Amino acid sequence: MMVNWNIINSSGGTQSSQSVRKNIVSFLTRNYPCSVVDAIEKKYNAYKIYLMSGLCLTFDAEGRAVKTG
Repeated sequence: MMVNWNIINSSGGTQSSQSVRKNIVSFLTRNYPCSVVDAIEKKYNAYKIYLMSGLCLTFDAEGRAVKTG
């Protein structure tokens, strides 16, 4: 799974740290191995990952999965 962190749409704050990225990527690889990331949105203390399948995954500031919908 490849994630292009350059497609993050940030609404303020600094870019994510390496550990946050690693946590999110490992979660996606483990739970959605064949998924393609459509977009990544950073909102203050959360990340929203939109998959091409239509799923939207929400992660907290540390990269832990919070919600799937």
